[in-house]
Amino acid sequence: MDRYSRPVRGLRISVTSACDLRCFFCHGEGLEDKSGELMTPEEIERIVRVAMELGVDSVKLTGGEPMMRSDILEIVSRLNGLGLRDLSMTTNGFRFAEMARDLRMHGLKRVNISLHSTRPDRYAMITGLDLVEAARRHSQVLEAVRAAVEAGLNPVKLNVVILRGINDDELDDLIRLAEELSSSSEIVVQLIELVGCGLAAGKGLEHHYLPLSGLEERVARMAVAGITRSLHYRSRYQMPNGVWIEFVRPSGNHLFCMNDTRLRITHDGRFKPCLMRSDNEVEFLTAMRSGASDEELKRLFLRAVEAREPFWKPPIKEGKVRWSVGEK
Repeated sequence: MDRYSRPVRGLRISVTSACDLRCFFCHGEGLEDKSGELMTPEEIERIVRVAMELGVDSVKLTGGEPMMRSDILEIVSRLNGLGLRDLSMTTNGFRFAEMARDLRMHGLKRVNISLHSTRPDRYAMITGLDLVEAARRHSQVLEAVRAAVEAGLNPVKLNVVILRGINDDELDDLIRLAEELSSSSEIVVQLIELVGCGLAAGKGLEHHYLPLSGLEERVARMAVAGITRSLHYRSRYQMPNGVWIEFVRPSGNHLFCMNDTRLRITHDGRFKPCLMRSDNEVEFLTAMRSGASDEELKRLFLRAVEAREPFWKPPIKEGKVRWSVGEK
């Protein structure tokens, strides 16, 4: 538990900073200094095992693009052997269709696949690819979704960062696409609010940020069922055709921060308590490679937990003091 009574139950582990796309809004997992150092599969396995002894029971593998690791199957297999409750991945679809079945067999339980537009021309604008390559990659992403469903990964989430003036009119198309692609697996359309860090800071945020409240109100009116997840206090709604829509609304949202139960780990071996900050990271890879015991690694983990702090905090109701963005 951190100082704000938030338990740490999950790890979001970046296994590489490399990516084969150039999405103009990428937050890069909040990393300002991207070193070329990479944790080995053995080191990833060890730090997760240490964290599990302190209550962690789920891991999400991210990047960059995690499928750019040639040893991704070994990483998944090693983590699966630890007995995690949940093991998932976020991917842009690179190589995923050809490896979905093997990943499932090695222990991956579910996957988030980035599909920021149903239209190849808009996909080109978002990813920085030319139109021909974007059309090819867009088809590849759709094949990745189909392969994930066929492999039995469940649920399969479509990650969609909503961008004003680019894809904010595609909700109905996304719902129809999810219905077409689903069969034995549940497909969730996950609508994500643009986060103002990384490449999206400054003009990128100013031009393309769209609060998701309007979309959520529309979805709520259409829904036949709805729930609120404990993670980030996220809202989920079921459409009449069975497709679920989930909203990820971090910007200025203290409920999101106060219900965050994950700790990030960077590709080069640092605990990162908050996406939006880089001044409270705790490096552990040097200690690990210098012969640190598991108890010493636990102390570093607990130091990172102690440093966790909600980036967006609730206003103080009495008195004149109110928290603003990023203040401590």
